[in-house]
Amino acid sequence: MRAYIDRYFFRTGALAVVVVALCLGWLYYDGAAQADNAADDTVVKVRTCIGANDTSAPLEEALIKKDIIEEDLLQTKVTKDACKDMLDSIPNGSPARKFVAAQNYIQELDLIVGVMDKASDEAATRGTDQDSSSDESLNLFQIIAQTSAQAPALAQYKAPKDGGGGGTGGIKPTKRQAVAAAGVGEDPDASIADRLRKKDDALQKEGANDTEAAAGARCSLEVNVLDEELAKKSKGHKSKGLYDIEPLMPEKMQHKDTKQAGLLVLPATKERFKEIRRKHDLVGETSESDSGCVKLTDLMSATLMPDDSKKLGVDRDQPDDVRKLSSERTTKWNWYINAHQTGKLGLELVLRYAISKDSQQFRAIPKSPIYDGEIKVTPESDSTHKDKKESWWQSIFGLLEA
Repeated sequence: MRAYIDRYFFRTGALAVVVVALCLGWLYYDGAAQADNAADDTVVKVRTCIGANDTSAPLEEALIKKDIIEEDLLQTKVTKDACKDMLDSIPNGSPARKFVAAQNYIQELDLIVGVMDKASDEAATRGTDQDSSSDESLNLFQIIAQTSAQAPALAQYKAPKDGGGGGTGGIKPTKRQAVAAAGVGEDPDASIADRLRKKDDALQKEGANDTEAAAGARCSLEVNVLDEELAKKSKGHKSKGLYDIEPLMPEKMQHKDTKQAGLLVLPATKERFKEIRRKHDLVGETSESDSGCVKLTDLMSATLMPDDSKKLGVDRDQPDDVRKLSSERTTKWNWYINAHQTGKLGLELVLRYAISKDSQQFRAIPKSPIYDGEIKVTPESDSTHKDKKESWWQSIFGLLEA
């Protein structure tokens, strides 16, 4: 009996070794080919993609200081296809809009990668809790099958030529997978199921497993739905978004003078946020994944900032840029602008919303800043300029009621 067992397992094991060798040989050649193809993708930094240069350095510094963009945003590597996707929504955008669009795009990729990693870790944890089979030969063949199925994904982990830390061209495989998901299933008129399927297929084609692909597809669609809904024009109102807003910015002022600026977000915004959350619930019900990445809250952040703080000063009238929306009254922001130099001075108003339960992550609305213009500052006249600090709310409310 012992001899039989020895012969059985020896022959089975030998066969398994042969099959493993064949599979790994196929994996190496096929994977190497895929990796080489991926390496042909042209990789550029975000700085090159959005055309940032030395003249935009003060704006970049201001956006970083206000936590609107990440400090290393411009150094982030992307493929040329990703660069095109990044700028599709703002083909003729200003430097500020290009900065914010790039941050939104990279944030979307990071959200997708994060939720895929989380789903993979949770699946691995569940796997370790399951009882292992005592049939060693069966386990061996299962490993072979799994290795074959994951060949495209494993092939992407071939060491990069530029030492970029995994993947090809210095871009990690999971980031490439996220790019694939972000670039498909974008038709808002298609069904949720169809959009999820296209994103899932794109992720698996780039090497993600079933669990990762389902989570990544759900996350990507949640972000798409959010941006689509916030980009819709309001009915019966002149504002340019799903929310109802009224920014008030001075067109001109005198040197050393102080002017007020403000923003109103109407109560309808909170109700419409509820509609977005209902659509997210539908995405979650349709998806095969329990892992989402967007939790839309009732918090919004409005940041008014100059291109160069040495030329134009901005002081907020409220303790913080973040305010909670109300369904009963208008939410207000107020700032005081001080002109330190003459000329046409740039000013941006960036509106963002919280997308995490702990309100630590904010996302800019599409085509933000919502105000991206210049204030004409003229030399100081002989007359005395005193800041009356009169409330501008009456004039705004009169405008809204007109």
